[in-house]
Amino acid sequence: MNSRISSYFFFILLFAAVVAAVLILFPFLTPLVLAIAAAVIVYPVYSGIHRFLGTGPFKNTIAALITVILTLVVILVPLFFLAGSVYSEVQTLYGMLIDEANRSQVIDALNTPWKSLSSMVFGVLPQHSFDSLNITEYLKSILEWVFSNLDNVFSSLAKVVAYSVVFLLALFYFLRDGEMIKKRFISWSPLLDANDAYITQTFKKAIRSVLAGTLAVSLIDGVSIGLSFLTFGIPAPALWGTVAAIAALVPGFGTSLVVLPAVAYLVFTGSYVYAAGLLVWGYATIFIVDHILGPSLVNRGIHIHPFLILLSVLGGLLVFGIVGFVMGPLILVFLITLLDIYKNSFVKSDTKI
Repeated sequence: MNSRISSYFFFILLFAAVVAAVLILFPFLTPLVLAIAAAVIVYPVYSGIHRFLGTGPFKNTIAALITVILTLVVILVPLFFLAGSVYSEVQTLYGMLIDEANRSQVIDALNTPWKSLSSMVFGVLPQHSFDSLNITEYLKSILEWVFSNLDNVFSSLAKVVAYSVVFLLALFYFLRDGEMIKKRFISWSPLLDANDAYITQTFKKAIRSVLAGTLAVSLIDGVSIGLSFLTFGIPAPALWGTVAAIAALVPGFGTSLVVLPAVAYLVFTGSYVYAAGLLVWGYATIFIVDHILGPSLVNRGIHIHPFLILLSVLGGLLVFGIVGFVMGPLILVFLITLLDIYKNSFVKSDTKI
């Protein structure tokens, strides 16, 4: 009886400690999950540096530090040049929109095709509907909102800096001590060692294929759309290419949210040939990258239906925010892995479906 009470009390304490630990670590869920994913993706680089260093008492630490620095350089250098281009383009757009002559040209360019469209549908649409377009007032309202929420802006920037520090520290320790951490968690698991190893390997494959593949696809989409905008005269191609890369994280239709408005802009300004060219280029890119290259990258090593990946990404973004594009697919992979273990361990081999 005393032994049973002691066991009950132990599991109550264990449950309380787990809940407390989750509450403590939950604010850092985003950088920790991203650091785990990044550590798995760049581990081959760490392993190569580790072998290159040969023997030494601080070999793990030095290799992890060099890998983190290289990762930081690979991320920050393109972002630095991209941010400069985007900032310059935003300034140019702002100058164009607040200039009265440019504003009149934009309104005339919009009204002309609108009038033609109205005549095609028997005059149902109102004439000169863009005359009341006051871009300056819209920009003024946006700037007023930004200045009235500067405290939120600065707090968000401080949060980003804190998350970045936690991410870099976590990435360093996951690289240096990753094998030890994995062995510790496996030793706590009540599952069979073979099942633990299967789950670990499947998660590695999922991160390297689904997440790395998704990021590669979004990067290729963004570069291609940015180049197409530059070719066909869409203002601020670097800005919209960046938006396209972010939108491409939602597979299937994310890139269309950027391409179609640009095509509509060219149509409204009378550049019909350019509009057709951009439409062909944009959807050729979407078809090749999202339907040919993407599946070969995303499904490499694991086999998950693209529709399930789409749902997992969208659901993850809705539930977890930006980190959901990592959490959603990983939760789906975890479920499929457990179902495979269940099928292999508990379902009779002669069961017919």
